Amino acid sequence: MCVQVDVGGDRAGHLDCAAEALQRAARLAQSQARAAFETPTPDARSSNLTVGVASQTAVRQRFGSNFGLSVHPQRPVRPAPTPRPGGQP
Repeated sequence: MCVQVDVGGDRAGHLDCAAEALQRAARLAQSQARAAFETPTPDARSSNLTVGVASQTAVRQRFGSNFGLSVHPQRPVRPAPTPRPGGQP
């Protein structure tokens, strides 16, 4: 609670109150920032999904028939373009 006193035209307390409110807000922001840094980070004991390593099943799904044969995923054969009706291609 802030109290502002006016004595003989001089005000006292209004800047102290603002400084105190800012200090409380700064302490709260610092504690929230520290809490964000204390979250666990992935390390060598983390699961593959947490670290971002794909499982063999996922890689097989992505590469299809090219799994073990190529570094490029399987892509369907592109259909031949159909000619435009009544005109030149």
